[in-house]
Amino acid sequence: MSEKLKSATGLADLLIDARLKGEKLAADALGSLVPADAAAADATQLAVAAKLGSIGGYKVLQVGNDPGGWGAILADRIFEAPAEVTYSTSPLKVEAEIAFAFGRDLPGRPDGTAYSADEVAEAVAGAFVAFEILESRLAAEPRPSPLLSRADFMGNWGLVRSPLVADWRHLVRADVAVRLEVGGRVAVDQRGGHPSGDPAHPLTWLANALAADGHALKAGDVVTTGAFGGGHAIEPGETAVATIEGFKPIRFTLRG
Repeated sequence: MSEKLKSATGLADLLIDARLKGEKLAADALGSLVPADAAAADATQLAVAAKLGSIGGYKVLQVGNDPGGWGAILADRIFEAPAEVTYSTSPLKVEAEIAFAFGRDLPGRPDGTAYSADEVAEAVAGAFVAFEILESRLAAEPRPSPLLSRADFMGNWGLVRSPLVADWRHLVRADVAVRLEVGGRVAVDQRGGHPSGDPAHPLTWLANALAADGHALKAGDVVTTGAFGGGHAIEPGETAVATIEGFKPIRFTLRG
């Protein structure tokens, strides 16, 4: 076993243990296990998923045309709205997002050339409103590096999805109005503000990055591309409601 694989496996074991116990890993205590590059971070994600269950989707962050980053979403942590989930192991946050479901595989071309944005869009079966549910397995201080956060599924705990809208292209815009309420409190009330501008923009980078790494997007995978208004704490007993212009509202209740 290579040293890189040993490090990925060792960090994966610690992250899995932290998930089960609700503990937080301090970045400065991890030493050589901290990923040195994106490939090492992604190897850790895949090692975690190999032990916890299949990957049902991805979260992706890309700003402009710079290389992005992805986090795995476990298939058994994808819930249909309106969802009620019982969980009290560790504090959670919710984010209001637009997500996408793929209708066919994007395995990459034999010659390695990239998919175009139009080709990736044509593989999308539809869009939907989602709550990304966040739970970091990492201590807040000292602040973990972006690569360490990437190894931790980029903080993903799960995803709540609303019904799919097949005719999605005219709805997914940079200037959509978004409102998020958590426990009756208004957490987000804004127009636009997606980290990528156009919520569909990161799909092309993700499709090509995953194909190049040998674990490509598949039909049925879901992809969420970033929050409008950031993450907001949700306490047991509270309900979150998100409304994004053009889509039906979505609800998620956290039970203790």
